[in-house]
Amino acid sequence: MDEIRIETLDSGETDSFEKPNVFDDYTSLSNYRVFPSEKQFFRFEIEACHDAFILLSASIDLKSQDFYEICIGGSSNQITFLRRKYNDFNQLKISTPNILGCTEKSTFEIRWTLDGTIYLVKESAVGTETIIDWTDSIPLLIQGVGIMTGWGSDGIWIIESSKYILAVVMIVEGIIEIIRKFVQRLQNLLNHQENPAAQQDDKP
Repeated sequence: MDEIRIETLDSGETDSFEKPNVFDDYTSLSNYRVFPSEKQFFRFEIEACHDAFILLSASIDLKSQDFYEICIGGSSNQITFLRRKYNDFNQLKISTPNILGCTEKSTFEIRWTLDGTIYLVKESAVGTETIIDWTDSIPLLIQGVGIMTGWGSDGIWIIESSKYILAVVMIVEGIIEIIRKFVQRLQNLLNHQENPAAQQDDKP
């Protein structure tokens, strides 16, 4: 597995409880060619004092009001939250004192299923601890994932990324560009054949 390092600066006093378009404050993993929705799985390390956010969005570019927001180490590193959409009072709150470290990396794994179950698991030297195991009765289809830190906290993220997936994406993009250029040249050739008189008229 490859690893991608992403630094997120403090986004201020922002989250989905306070701001309807909070997705504008997130960094989309699709910008780094990382697409966790393909495997419904996201493993990462985070170094932050508190308030590390993950957005699970119905849109690959995150620009949607349909999302889940997870805040790890909220309320001064005492609570972990799960919210569904903007200003949802039915949020999940779990006591997780000192779940993050200012100068040490914490490893987490997020998984979700098509039937609406979301898991947040913390890994450590002594084993794993399930922080969130929650099922949405009306699940959203997750297409994009974003990360953010806020409320006075910066963060350093280490994101796992598959070499194979990245290579396939780059190959497909290369093929699309070749096809685009071929179609453009073919169109130019057809236009030239359809208008030979115009080509002759253009000559001095």
